Amino acid sequence: MKWKSKSIQVLKGIGGMMLLIPAPKDEELNLIRPDVEYSIELKRPGRKRSLNANSYCWLLCQRIAEKLSRDGQYVSKEEIYREAIQDSQSFMPVCVQTKIADSVIRKWHHNGIGWTAINARDSKIKGCTVLHLYAGSSSYTVEEMSRLIDCLVDEAHNVGASVEDSEYIEKLLNDWEDENNEQAEKKG
Repeated sequence: MKWKSKSIQVLKGIGGMMLLIPAPKDEELNLIRPDVEYSIELKRPGRKRSLNANSYCWLLCQRIAEKLSRDGQYVSKEEIYREAIQDSQSFMPVCVQTKIADSVIRKWHHNGIGWTAINARDSKIKGCTVLHLYAGSSSYTVEEMSRLIDCLVDEAHNVGASVEDSEYIEKLLNDWEDENNEQAEKKG
């Protein structure tokens, strides 16, 4: 259960402090049992962020692309995104039959913009090819997303594109982690 409330009262009781919290009419409240332990979080609503980590990633890609496109050659934010993924993330090497390598690459790319597959080389196994498969940021952990954003921030500095301060970026990543954890809990 989660709701916003005003007029919270703090009462001093025998066993400590007690809170009286106005709550909306909700059938779930009838299910609260006094013999069960609950985890309760009370916080002031903070200022809503206009961006999350994923949005900031794309904003950096756009800024970098605009700076690089000034020389007359167009560079897309998608190109910047894919390059940053390849620069900052590990890949999964996969050995496939050479005759189906193009099909595997096409199907891998259908997972999303950042899902790239590179035909790395012919395998030592006759008739096989080694592919390097990179996953897109939709599947990233907080550490992987942080590394991607660090890569983009470095590139932005290199080309003279603006970046937000490190505290702001850290807050975006923490908010993104919390949001992803909430979504995972709803699915599970």
